[in-house]
Amino acid sequence: MHNVYGLEMSRATFEGTKALLKGKRPFVLTRAGYAGIQRYSAVWTGDNDATDEHMLLSARMVTGLGLSGVSFTGPDVGGFMGNPSEQLFTRWMSLGVYAPFFRNHSAWDTKSKEPWSFGLNVERMVKEMIARRYRLLPYIYSAFYESTRSGLPVARSLAIPYTFDEKAYWYSYQNEYMFGDNLLVAPVSCNQQAAKVYLPGDGWYRLSSGEYYNGNAEVTVDAPLNDLPVFVKASGIIPMQSDVQFTAQKPSPVMELHIYNGVKPNSFTYYEDDGLTTQFEQGQYFRRTITFDPGMKEVRFSKVDGSYVSKFTSIRFVLHSFGDLMTIYTGDKDYSLKLKSGTERSVEMPFTSRDEIIIRY
Repeated sequence: MHNVYGLEMSRATFEGTKALLKGKRPFVLTRAGYAGIQRYSAVWTGDNDATDEHMLLSARMVTGLGLSGVSFTGPDVGGFMGNPSEQLFTRWMSLGVYAPFFRNHSAWDTKSKEPWSFGLNVERMVKEMIARRYRLLPYIYSAFYESTRSGLPVARSLAIPYTFDEKAYWYSYQNEYMFGDNLLVAPVSCNQQAAKVYLPGDGWYRLSSGEYYNGNAEVTVDAPLNDLPVFVKASGIIPMQSDVQFTAQKPSPVMELHIYNGVKPNSFTYYEDDGLTTQFEQGQYFRRTITFDPGMKEVRFSKVDGSYVSKFTSIRFVLHSFGDLMTIYTGDKDYSLKLKSGTERSVEMPFTSRDEIIIRY
């Protein structure tokens, strides 16, 4: 009954606040609850210690909560109790980028844990990490939408997509998890400069460098403080936006759509709404499915579902490891790609049509 009481506290808060806000969404945060708490509240994992052990445990707690149907969850990044070292704070912030709920929080009797409290070098690294989180918001928001429709958590145990892969259950890789459909995160302790990770399924690309790795393999990779091992699956689709300082700030009207070459088709449901009101319940949303089909050599955008007007009017395609490809074309126009860096090629094109769009290469 203690846990049910916690659930009903959040339910009462959610329903009462929703009535008072008159059309706007409540945000409720709790550390107490019961089965079904995800209907009413985000959840943080409770008071933790500023230790490597608790940092790595937090990754498992978040994916465990996800298996219980709770998607909007995360730990006190940096540790609630105790004082983290510069290395631990930096590493934990890099991991927090890939938590559904990302919050730096601490007890009143600890040292200040703002990023600038640890010196210019830490502040610089953490600032870039937080900026990466904001750039990933289109991808993250779409993952949350998927969670509301299917129940799939945003941070997913490898047991969900790779149920029959024995190594997904090995103790050595217990901290690894998927973040949305296309990103794999490999948490490591703050003093590790290299890490052995398991990459299930097909091929993977290091998010930071674009380096390719074969799937179904155990690999050792560099893990400096400013580069947590994070990988994009082959055929992965990652929408991103320009840097913003807060979620309500309007980004550049150009969305970056990153597509990582692979041999299997893949699709991604992009979702957008005003982020504030409940008008999405009346159809005020923007949803379209993006499909990458390497066999057909095409990227297909479904017809837009919903009446919301996207904040993006153009798309910059960023294609990773597509060989010598230099031209893509739609039904009425050819576009020349520019070499961006390494194996990346990009092109910007207008994107206001709500009808189906097919891009071939």
